[in-house]
Parts: sequence; C-alpha cells; structure tokens
Amino acid sequence: DRFFLATKFYEFCNEIQPGKFPDLKHDHPRVVIPFYDRAGKFFAFQGRSFGNEQPKYLTVKLDENKQKVYGLERINFQRQVYITEGPIDSLFVDNCLAAAGADLILKNKIKNEEVTYIFDNEPRNKEIVKRMYDVVEKDYNLVVWPEDMRHKDINDMIMAGLTKTEVYDILNRNTYSKLSALTKLNEYKKV
Repeated sequence: DRFFLATKFYEFCNEIQPGKFPDLKHDHPRVVIPFYDRAGKFFAFQGRSFGNEQPKYLTVKLDENKQKVYGLERINFQRQVYITEGPIDSLFVDNCLAAAGADLILKNKIKNEEVTYIFDNEPRNKEIVKRMYDVVEKDYNLVVWPEDMRHKDINDMIMAGLTKTEVYDILNRNTYSKLSALTKLNEYKKV
C-alpha cells in the first residue's frame, strides 16, 4: 500500500516536473516508490522497472537538498536502525531505511553501533564490497551473508517463502562489527 503504478511513467513524471522526459516514445509502466522526509513531506520518488528497461530505478528529486533516503517518515532513532540498499527490502525489516543507491551515513542521529547495514548478497560486486568495507571502517554493524545464502536480497528471501522471523534470524546470526566484520568480509568477498 506504500507504492503505486504509473502505467506511463515518463508522462507521470512530466506532470510533476514539466519537461523531465521530453521524448515519450519509449514510455513504459513502472512501480512508483514515494520518498517522504521526517515530517512526512513528499520530496522524491523512484520508478522501478518491471522488465529489462534500464536503468532499473529512475529517481526524481523534488528537493535537491535532501539526501535520497527511503523510510525517514517512519524511523525511530531511539531503536536499532537497519539500512538496506533498496526500498522494497526495507519494508520487510522493522525500523529500516533504504539508502536507495547512495551511500547513507547518519551523522549525529544515532551511535554507530546502533546501526546495521544490510547490503545485497553480491560478493563479486566490487562496488558493494568496497561499500561494505567502508561501513566497517566507520564502526557500523554489517550483515555478511553466509556462503550458503542463495538469495540476492531480502525481497528474494521473502519471495522464496521465508518468513519475516526467518529473515530476522538470518540477519541476527550474520551481523558483525569491527574485527569480526573484517574477518567475515575477507572470507565473503570474491573480488
């Protein structure tokens, strides 16, 4: 109920920001994922493709000064905060934000040890592995997927039939910090 369908995504964008997509020739449907700030004000949205359209995610920011973070309107900084890459994954984890394709650092909002990053399970992706090392270096907690994990992300786990409780169990058993995170990350990476 947080997302909706735009059957003609480019046309939809042009209604909000005239001229955003001057060429409507290749217009296509996308799921629209709205972004709200802490006060609940709409400031951006992403359109996720259904097929092979590239890029997979198109983001339109209405306020360029805001960081591209999904889930701010419902986060409680007094509890453990989880951060995933994508908005869809974030919906399956309580008190979770999505970095939405950007590096997200929560400056002065919460102690580093109260933040757990959950990247997609892509040990061969140099960029993701680099970002994982960066998170550990900044003393955040990190989920390092076990070697037998065959799912790419939390959404894939749910679609494969895992329950939210089973997902939490996997996350909790595979959360590391500091030296243990570096050790596990060195074993995990394939680049």
